[in-house]
Amino acid sequence: MRRSLQRRRTPPEPPRPLPTPILYLVSPAGHPNFGEELITRAWLDILTETHPDAEVWLDCPHPGRAAHLFRRTHPRLHVTSTLWELARSSSSNDPIVDAERIARHVRDLGTPRIDPGLLALREVTSVHLLGGGHFSDLLPGDLGVIAAVAALQREFGVPARATGLGLLPLSDERTGWLREQFSEFELVELRDHGSAEAVGGEIGLDDAFLALSVGRPVYDDDFGPENVVLMQGDDRPWSDAEAIRTIDDFLAVARDEKAAFVEAVPPGDARYMTDTCPGGRFYSFGNIWFDGLPAHQGQRWLTSRYHAHLLAAAAGAAGTAVVGPEPSDSYKHASLLELGTGWTVVPAGTFAEPTADPDFPERAREHAATKRRLAEMLYPAVQS
Repeated sequence: MRRSLQRRRTPPEPPRPLPTPILYLVSPAGHPNFGEELITRAWLDILTETHPDAEVWLDCPHPGRAAHLFRRTHPRLHVTSTLWELARSSSSNDPIVDAERIARHVRDLGTPRIDPGLLALREVTSVHLLGGGHFSDLLPGDLGVIAAVAALQREFGVPARATGLGLLPLSDERTGWLREQFSEFELVELRDHGSAEAVGGEIGLDDAFLALSVGRPVYDDDFGPENVVLMQGDDRPWSDAEAIRTIDDFLAVARDEKAAFVEAVPPGDARYMTDTCPGGRFYSFGNIWFDGLPAHQGQRWLTSRYHAHLLAAAAGAAGTAVVGPEPSDSYKHASLLELGTGWTVVPAGTFAEPTADPDFPERAREHAATKRRLAEMLYPAVQS
């Protein structure tokens, strides 16, 4: 019996899956410092919304602490310290002198302890420097991180981005050098006019506004105290006597007997509590990290912290911001006054009654929406 011959058809090849994005974030997280941790968590929350299946890396100076702080954020988060180790292994602590060494190691390797991390960086989808005021003359060696990211873009075509950076104070020599480094980036957004004029980037907003646009609460649900003090105890450009005098004057006209003290950077920010208000309520970094900042409309704040100024004003609190004696100490708070917080700024050792602009909370929501649009432009949601 003759069998009919059937043509064999080659089954069609299944569509190739798109490569999984590898999104690389760089921040000074893990110290901890509430403002920097809040910014980092906000970007991780955004990536959880838009790229839940992406591989996300966070490169920071303290990966062990950061791994705990962010362990319930993005489901595919990895934490490392590759770029910070590369920058901080300089013998000169001068980013300009060290830039050639950094670029050579990015291109040719030769650093056995971190070569695996540098090699993996060549495969990432993008590298993103998260915002804050960490990169400046105050920590010049860490500017080498920017040189490393610029070298990745130049040598391997890895898209480099920076958002919400505050670069002041910055010397003339480093200004020109940073302008060259940032010329390799595809996006450089600065949070203040002085930084933007220095390196030629785009004027934008601090990345902390992004935290006001995600679902995670920023503020404590408890109505909280009427009077709040957050005076930094680390890297303080004033004497203890000046700080205590300002706090005492603030408490002297408080509407309640006890003020609350908030700690953004442990353990230094608890420094003045026992000297000025031993019976006051204390909100540790852990309290505000897990429960939110105790800020609300109608409060009086006294703080030297930039992000406390931003967030408390966005909640509707009146405030007095404390600065050091040098003009460069006041540029951060001045940038928030330009945005319209309406707060009062005084040098340490003096005091003026807290003030506020009642329209700033609404403007802060608008700033948050603007920052959200930028985030969605950088990381458009993956269509399922």
